[in-house]
Order: sequence, then structure tokens, then C-alpha cells
Amino acid sequence: MIIIEETEFKIRFIQKSIFISCFFILLIPDLIAQDFILLPNGHSHNDYTRDKPLYEALSYGFTSIEVDVFLQDKRMIVTHDDKNLNEKPTIQQLYLDPLRSIINQNGGSVFKNDSTQLVLMVDLKSEKESTYYALNNIFESYPDIIEWYENDLVNWGPLKILLTGGPPVDIIEIETTRYFTVDGAISQWSEDYPASLMPRASTNYRNYFSWYGNGEMPESEEQELRKLIKKAHQAGRKVRFWGCPNKPEVWEKLMDEGADWINVDDLKGFNEYYRSWIKK
Repeated sequence: MIIIEETEFKIRFIQKSIFISCFFILLIPDLIAQDFILLPNGHSHNDYTRDKPLYEALSYGFTSIEVDVFLQDKRMIVTHDDKNLNEKPTIQQLYLDPLRSIINQNGGSVFKNDSTQLVLMVDLKSEKESTYYALNNIFESYPDIIEWYENDLVNWGPLKILLTGGPPVDIIEIETTRYFTVDGAISQWSEDYPASLMPRASTNYRNYFSWYGNGEMPESEEQELRKLIKKAHQAGRKVRFWGCPNKPEVWEKLMDEGADWINVDDLKGFNEYYRSWIKK
């Protein structure tokens, strides 16, 4: 009975995925032709929770997407926790295979007529080392679309994979062939990991700031913001703030001060805001 239900779920999921994929693969080129704009600072937070994971973010021009994963019986399930895992899709189903189709259709890029890389940030929610090794086995099958590294050689790809959620950095660093870069926590910002391995540094906005966009940011918090951004940039890393209010006033302050990536839940709102910001 359980096997039958799981099979029926997989069939329904595949049918839905094929419909959405076909619709948005046709839609995305139209959006590019009709006032499409890329968002170099936009990070789609918990992208898999949206009505149309991946495609909605791409249609609004987001260049960084976040997906949580949990390892179950060699399957890399897209989820925030370990509940109802048999009812949820894998990272291949929801992201990697659709992206391969889009990249092939666009002649080698995620975005039509634009070689800008898409960053897929994979957040490890299950045990770190086993999840890392399982991801390694999965991404070995996607060298045609991802950027991968062999010793000091970079093999460019339209899709860049960034691991977060406490990945085993010391193991990843010594791999002679690797498929990932790493998102560093604030405690790692000044450590000796090269920026080529750890290109992004992230921290929780609410751990440092009580300003949620009303009035002016307090001077002490403004100085702390500049200090954090400077610290990351001096280490050659791009900085990402998560947990920040989804308000234009906060977005504007972060971008004006040089924040590289901003966690966004309101994709449409950020797209509209960015269009006005670049005209300043």
C-alpha cells in the first residue's frame, strides 16, 4: 500500500513538473524580451516553498537560489526537516534536471543571451559529512552544467553550487576534484580559507540590528553594518544578510552600504524595488 501511494505521488509530481517546466521554459525567453532584468543582489530564500520553485525566481531575474536538502536512503530530498520525506521531490527533480533543460535550450546559459551564472545555494539539513558525500555523488553526473574544480583549474559552468548549513569545509578543501564552493559563517570570515573556496560570507541580520526600516538606521548600527561588510570584503568574500525585513527601506540601506546578497521572500517586490534603485 505504501509503495503504491509513493508511486502515485511520484507520477503526479512528474506530471506536474513536466507541465510547469514546459510552461516556464516558454515563458522565460518572453520575459527576457519584455523588459527582463537580472538582479545581481537578489537571493531567493527557501525557494522550494514557492508555488513554482526555480521558475518564479528565474522569471524575476534572481541570480541566487536557496534549497534545503535532507538525505534519506541515498535520496537527496528537498525539505527543511525530516517530515513526510516520501512525499517530497529530490533536488534532481526540482532543480537540477529542469536547469539542465533550460541551459540546453538557451545554448549553454541559464539566462537567454546572458552568461551570468546562477548560484544554487544548497543548505545541508541532515548529518553533514554523509550529506556532503551523497551530494558529491549526485553532482558528478552534472559536469555539463555546473562549475567544477580540479586542483587549481576552474571548469566554468552556467550553474555554481554553494554549500551552506555547516558543510565539512576541511574535507572539501582537500578534494582534488570538487563540485562546490562554501558559504562561510561569520566566525569563518577572517580564517585562512581562500575566497576561491569560500566566496560568500553570511550572517543573521537580526543578530546585529534592531532597525527594521522605520526612520533612520541608528548610527551605532550603521557603523556595525559597515564594519561587517568591510570585514567580509577584506577577506575577498561577498557578504549575505539573512533574516532581514523584506522592506524597501532595509533593502536600500543594505545595498547602499555595499551588501552583495540579500535574502528575499518577496520576489516581485524586490524586482520592482531594484528597478527603481538602479535609476538613483
